[in-house]
Amino acid sequence: MQPVPGSIPATVTALAQLIDQSPEWIALFDCDHRYGQVSPGLTIALNTSQLAWQGQTNTHLAEQAKAAGHSKTWQKYWQQVEDALLTVQKQAQAERRVHSLPNEDDDLQLCETTYTPLFDPDGQIEAIVSISHLSVIPQAHHHQPEQKSLTETQLKVYPDAIIGIEMPGFTSAAIANLPPLNPPVPSPPPLPTAPAESESSVECAPIQPTAEFLQLVLDNIPQYIFWKDRNSVYLGCNQQWAEMAGLNHPSEVVGLTDAELPWANAEVDWYLQCDRRVMETDTPMLRIKESQLQADGQLRWRETSKLPLHDEHGNVVGLLGTIEDITECKIAEDLLKQSEAKYRKLAKQEELLNQVSTQIRQSLSLEEIQCRTVQEVRQLFNVDRMLIYRFNEDWLGHIVTESVEAPWRSLIHKDVQDSCFPEGHADMYLQGHFRTVDDITTAELDECHRDFLKDLQVQANASVPIIVQDKLWGLLIAHQCSGPRHWQDTEIELFRALAGQVGIAIQQAELYAQTKESGELAQQKAAELAGALQQLQNTQTQLVQTEKMSSLGQMVAGIAHEINNPINFIYGNVPHIKEHLSDLKTLFSLYRKHHPHPADEVSDFIEEIDLDYLLQDSDKILHSFQLGSQRIQQIVTSLRTFSRLDEADKKAVDLHEGIDSTLLILHHRFKAKPDRPGIQLVKEYADLPSVECYPSQLNQVFMNLLSNGIDALEQEITNGGRSHKSEPPTITITTQQLEHEVLIRIRDNGPGIAEAHRSKLFDPFFTTKPIGKGTGLGLSISHQIVTERHSGQLIVNSEIGTGSEFQIHVPCYSSASKVNRS
Repeated sequence: MQPVPGSIPATVTALAQLIDQSPEWIALFDCDHRYGQVSPGLTIALNTSQLAWQGQTNTHLAEQAKAAGHSKTWQKYWQQVEDALLTVQKQAQAERRVHSLPNEDDDLQLCETTYTPLFDPDGQIEAIVSISHLSVIPQAHHHQPEQKSLTETQLKVYPDAIIGIEMPGFTSAAIANLPPLNPPVPSPPPLPTAPAESESSVECAPIQPTAEFLQLVLDNIPQYIFWKDRNSVYLGCNQQWAEMAGLNHPSEVVGLTDAELPWANAEVDWYLQCDRRVMETDTPMLRIKESQLQADGQLRWRETSKLPLHDEHGNVVGLLGTIEDITECKIAEDLLKQSEAKYRKLAKQEELLNQVSTQIRQSLSLEEIQCRTVQEVRQLFNVDRMLIYRFNEDWLGHIVTESVEAPWRSLIHKDVQDSCFPEGHADMYLQGHFRTVDDITTAELDECHRDFLKDLQVQANASVPIIVQDKLWGLLIAHQCSGPRHWQDTEIELFRALAGQVGIAIQQAELYAQTKESGELAQQKAAELAGALQQLQNTQTQLVQTEKMSSLGQMVAGIAHEINNPINFIYGNVPHIKEHLSDLKTLFSLYRKHHPHPADEVSDFIEEIDLDYLLQDSDKILHSFQLGSQRIQQIVTSLRTFSRLDEADKKAVDLHEGIDSTLLILHHRFKAKPDRPGIQLVKEYADLPSVECYPSQLNQVFMNLLSNGIDALEQEITNGGRSHKSEPPTITITTQQLEHEVLIRIRDNGPGIAEAHRSKLFDPFFTTKPIGKGTGLGLSISHQIVTERHSGQLIVNSEIGTGSEFQIHVPCYSSASKVNRS
């Protein structure tokens, strides 16, 4: 069963509960990148509603933003999120991106988002969760970075929440403790050693998270998650939180309190104070800034949010805590304030990645994408040479594209092959690892490889793999030729991201090439089929059934022979007459040129016979001779073909295929024309067995009957006979299996056949069509094919004004086949 668009698998339903309560920017996507659930914080921050997200994709949201005239920055944001999801799905690993968002104060608003894949038991990605953090880099007229937008969002989700409280000692200047509650918070009851032995005075239903909740939280969520009962006794946590506390497994935390964990006393007091504040006042505390001494002895900085949990009656039964490790952010905070250029460069790098990703989506030109990539990266990181190198099967290869800065020489047209490439490096690259060399003179390199790099003027280089369909396709390589260089982590990360995008482009281009090749092959086959159908059409229009009637065969053959000889004589001499006449006309022209004033008797005779008209009319007469001779030849050919015996063997076929092939040939006659509307076709096919017959002969029968029906409808329209009919001109084909035979009925709603004509329909040369429209042989031949060649019946039913129906009865098996089957 295909999943409903926008639905989330059952294994992530518990995670959805966490998202529903979070003021953070959290989104849950299904495997088709459709929004399954979005946290209240994100819906408010992006000025939308929960309902507007369900089943949507970022591509659709970008189109809606464009149609609504929203900022291009928002449109770009949706495209960036979609690109990040594509990358996660391809690489099957988490991805961190920095997105730019619009800001009313013209500040640079950076949204740092982690995209984490969630896997099913078979290792397939069934959902992706994104968690975002917002930073605002002020312009020159502002002063401090701020978390304004995210804080405002949290206040909208939880208007009474306490946001941004800092633990005493978190900063160098100690801050006061939490203000006293009004009324005062009562002392907490004694903490039990296990949940089952709790002596809480409040009767609360225990929290029993589902197995799916535990699986998703423990295995996938990058944050630290824990939950406690009303007495601040731990009921569970995820693996990340357990490892932070020095535990091997989350189950070991059940029944413990903060006093039994490796926290400092001041930390324990602070945690309990916050717990009481949350549960006693039923008020969330968000983004609590805390320090924590971990089990490994390291001091880390945390940002904790604590939310009250309720039972079905609305009573507070515990709390849910989420922790973000902000140690690196805190350490980098001063650097962030002092280095706005660094983050703007990061945004520019991300913009480059998004540009390349967008170009990949919009272009199928692999060469254009590769050239753009190396050129933009070289300029952004100020490297001397940037290139894409492709491997051959023997691990040698060649440079695909290059961007190089003067005065360093270009390698694109050189035979550059690293014959010292260790095969062990291939396994390293295939696993997604990269390789950097800050200085080739001090790095641990094979002398062969060192000499190779020196020959290329390289002093430092960085290489990241390009993986295509789980195979090492090539490398994205940066060369520093001017001197050694220490490669930054941000540079390598961008190199890797761009290499991933190039890999996607290569795979996309290869798929496009395969699709194009398949399309061309399909077009070739279609052209061949069209040619075969055209040939079949030409053959069927030129040949008349070769079976001759016993009473007419010899006579027809004799007449055809006698007519053929003189008409060939006439037709064969027409070109000679044309040639002679042309010579005479040339002679007359020469005569007039040289004797412009002939004798009076000659002039009088020329005027009497109107020589100019005579010469012009002679051409028309000869043209008429030629057309008439051709028409007689066609009739003679039809007579001769009619008198020839058909020597084809019987074989079992599907009659529907014969009918459909005939309809295909006659398709153009069903179309509307300037002087009449189109003819509708109704097919009412039953399940028929294979029928032993002469297929080409029955096809001729179908051709004759259908052509006659079309002719009758066209003649009725031309004569104005359909003016009183409301239904459109229609031909209906019905098939039916009887006991030992099949029945094919071909019916039209035309003018019908008069009773006086019905008895003569199958007589040779009898026709009701205008002169030149028919030979009178079609129904006669069809009757003979059905009755004599197939031992069947051809019956006509018709009524004036309502139409005609021809019934073809054909036995399923021939007499010989019946004997063999018995």
